[in-house]
Parts: sequence; C-alpha cells; structure tokens
Amino acid sequence: MAEELAAGRIVPRSSGRARRAVGTLVRLLDVLPRAPALEPVRYKPSLLAFVAAVEFIAVALAALTVRQPSDGATLAVGAVVAFAMSVYAIRSVGAAPTHWTPDVFVQLGLSLVLGPVGAVTGAICMALGLGIRARNGWYRTAFNFANVVVSNLAAYYAFSSVESHANGSGLILVAAGLLAGITQYAVNHGFLVVVVRLSNPTVPLWRIVTRELAVLPYSLGYGAGSFAFVVMHNQAGVIGFVALLMPVILLHFFLIIFARRVHAYEAERAAHQKEREELLHKSVEASEAERRRIARDLHDGVVQNLAGMAFALSATASELKGKAGENGQKKILELLESSADETRAAMKDLRTLIIELAPPTLRREGLHAALLEVLRDIKRKGTKTKLDLPPNLRLREDRAALIFRVAQEVLRNVAAHAEATNVTVELKQTGRTAVLRVVDDGKGFTPQQVARRRAQGHLGTTSIVDLAEEVGGTLDIDSELGKGTRVTLRVPVE
Repeated sequence: MAEELAAGRIVPRSSGRARRAVGTLVRLLDVLPRAPALEPVRYKPSLLAFVAAVEFIAVALAALTVRQPSDGATLAVGAVVAFAMSVYAIRSVGAAPTHWTPDVFVQLGLSLVLGPVGAVTGAICMALGLGIRARNGWYRTAFNFANVVVSNLAAYYAFSSVESHANGSGLILVAAGLLAGITQYAVNHGFLVVVVRLSNPTVPLWRIVTRELAVLPYSLGYGAGSFAFVVMHNQAGVIGFVALLMPVILLHFFLIIFARRVHAYEAERAAHQKEREELLHKSVEASEAERRRIARDLHDGVVQNLAGMAFALSATASELKGKAGENGQKKILELLESSADETRAAMKDLRTLIIELAPPTLRREGLHAALLEVLRDIKRKGTKTKLDLPPNLRLREDRAALIFRVAQEVLRNVAAHAEATNVTVELKQTGRTAVLRVVDDGKGFTPQQVARRRAQGHLGTTSIVDLAEEVGGTLDIDSELGKGTRVTLRVPVE
C-alpha cells in the first residue's frame, strides 16, 4: 500500500477533499471575469509622501478610537458582506479599469451602527476584497485601506454630531445620514483626486474632478438612507441590520448574473468576429488565387490562340499581296489585314486585362514597382506623378494586393475623369494600420455626381469601399469642385 501511494496510484481521501475544496474556492472567485492587471505604480516622491501621510493618519485614528465592538454578530455579518461585495465588484464597460459595488452603503452602515471599530473593519474588508478583485497590489491596497478608514471615521463623527440633537426626529436623522454620505464622499474622493493628480500631472484637474463627481449621486443616496441602519439596529439588532442590507445584496447578486451574461455574450461575439475575419481572409486569398488562375488560363489559352491567328493572317496577307490583281482578291487582302489588326488589338486588351486581374509586377517586384507601373501610364498622358512609400514597409500579400487594387481603381478614375495636373500616392504605416492616400488637383466632384454615376452602373467607387470594409478597413473620399480629390484608405496590417 505504501509503495502504491508513493507511486501515485492511490490518492488519499483527505487529499481529494482538499483539492475539491480548493477547486470550489477558485470557481467561487471566478464567478466574474478576471480584471486585467493594472499598470505598475510610478513611485514619485510627492506621491509616496502623500500616501504615507494618509496611512499615518488612518493608523493613528484607528489606534486612538477603536474599542471592543458592542455587537460582534453585526460586525461579523457586515464584514462578510463588505468583503463579498468588493470581491465581486462589477467591472465597468469600457477601457477604464474601474469597478462598481454598493459597498459604500455597507461601510456607512457599519460605521454609523458600531462606530470606529465598524469603520476600520469595513475598510479592511473592502481593501482586501477589491485588492483581490482588481489585482491592486500591496501599494494600492494599503492606500485604499487608509483612505476608507479616514472617510468612514469622518462620516461617523459627522453623523454623531447631528444625530445627538435629533430627539427622535426622523427629518434630522435623514439630514444626519445625508451629511455622513457627503462627508464620506468628500474625504474619499478628495484623496483620490490628489493621488491621481500626483500620479499623472499631465491629466487636467478638471477632468479628474469631473470623473469623480459622476459617483456623487450614489453617495447622496447612500447617505440619505444610511440613518435607517441605526434605527433598524436599535429595533432588531443584527436581524434589522441584515434586513436593511438584503435588497442591496439581492441587487448585487442580480448584477453579478447580468455581468456574467454580458461577458459570455462578448466572448461569443469576439469568437464570431474572429471567425468572420478568418473567413474574409480566406475569401480574399481565394479571390486572388482565382484571379491568378484566370489570368494564367487567358495567357496560355486565348492569347496564344489569338497570337497564332494574327501571325497566320499577317503571313497570308503578305503572301497574297504579290498575286493580287482583281478587285475580289484586294477585298480579301483588306479583310485579312483588318482581321490581323483587330486580333492584335484584342490581344492588347486581353494582356491589359490579365495585368489588371493579376499584375505580375506586384508578385515579382512588390507594391512599389506595381504602383510605379500604374503611375507610368498616367504620366504618359501629361500628368505629373509622385510616389512616396517607406523603404522598409512589410505587408502581407493579401494586404498589398488590396492596397494595389484600391490605388489602381482610384488612379484609373483620375486618368479618366479628373483632368489633374498632379497626382500623389503616399503609403504609411501607423501602428498596426496601413494608410494609403491618393491626392490629385483635378476638377473634383460632388456627392450628387457620384450618386448619378452609380445609378448609371459605374460601380468602381462602390467596389473599392467594399474591398476595404471586407478586411475591417475604411475608405474616405474628400472632394470638392475645382479643388481636387483626396482618397484615404486605412486597413489593418494584420
């Protein structure tokens, strides 16, 4: 038995129970999606000095004021609820890593009912819970503890100063609770404003204050209702305290379920988006492959046949020229020569189509050479051209093909309609986005003209917009009559 145990073939029951308990704990903590880790703290001397001062004040006040609790059961229940609400704080939607929880209401209840011992206990539970949830680290957790201790104690003394004159008046008790909520908010968020300002002096002070003012209505509401903790506790002890907390606990439980569903939906949407991007990528690759196949088949089949036919017609016409005497033979010769000319013209059109379908220069020499080739055709018509591409630009084959297609279509429109003197093609990479700009000084156009051309079946602009959107990019066209046109394409490089 000992050998089997050492070999790992038998697992003790106690070990299995321990693993199940740990697994259950992990699952409980993973009810909500994990919050991303915050950026490291930049330990500036001014920030360290301020936080150290707040810590000293909190510890000194706690040491001077905390006494043995008068109601241990209420303290235990409040501590558990405060910790649980902080551990399961709801992360706000958006880029800012902020969390919401009605824990402030619990903090006020503990402070007003039990005094300093409730204020400090609530602060400890909140700081630990939120530290676990938001992965705050020791420095942020320590500051949160000190901040909440001071704000809770300030709220308690503000409430006591008014409540002592209530003489059973409900209106005065409401005013005392409201004053407690305002005091707690002012101290707590005042410290936060200072810390944020010291951490990042470049952020405007008005922006920090505006963000903190967004939660003021919650503090006012919590404060206005917090006097009920004292009333309920005086009437029914811990049961009254729990009864007042129960609606808040149920609301928070609903928000947890709602947050889980939102997270599941976002995960499913992200998976669908990734699948859609992969399908689009495959479709673009398939489109390029099909273009190359068609171009290859045209070149190896129809173009070669036409070339042979043109050669045969030209040779026959040359051979019969010396023998031509009658009008009928001259007509045949003219027909042969015109057929040869038309065949050569068809070959030229087909070769142009092949290059447009699958430009060999793009595959062999890259995007720079392919764009130069397109600009060369425009330059022959008298338009001055400029091409600006970074020398170290590295693009995926499908992205390079897309950029070329868009530039080709835009430049074709410039050559056909713009009557431009100058045209500039510029390509830059900004982060993970490639930006193509084609600018001309032609006659420009109005949106009504674009709509009319689309109605007539000219879908070139629509096709390049669709090309850009298929890969998650955008295409903007800015034009004005007499002031030229600027076309800007933005596509992700990955």
